[in-house]
Amino acid sequence: MDVINYLMLLLSVSMTVAAQTLLKFGSRNVNFEGSMINILLGYMTSPLIVGGFAAYALAAIIWVYCLSAFDLSYVTFVSSIQYVLLILVSLLIFQEHISVMKWAGTGFIMIGVIFWLKG
Repeated sequence: MDVINYLMLLLSVSMTVAAQTLLKFGSRNVNFEGSMINILLGYMTSPLIVGGFAAYALAAIIWVYCLSAFDLSYVTFVSSIQYVLLILVSLLIFQEHISVMKWAGTGFIMIGVIFWLKG
């Protein structure tokens, strides 16, 4: 396969992680009390949330490209790297506690992905 295809797959996964990170940051500044209109206005006026949605949109466009370049089963399994990246973001950026069980579960998922890709 062409190197560009693999880079696009990595970019799609990275953009998804970036989108979730931006949305998490943005959610800290939105008031979730009050009417639905006020909550939606909070979404639409938060640069972080708008940026998160934009990153998701870009990731989706790149994802469609990846679907044309790879088998669906392949890209779906490779995208599981998001779990590890998001745990690292949770730990390093948001200082969230990641239990041993969560690390073990993530490890099992990644072992399964490796087995699947090799098989």
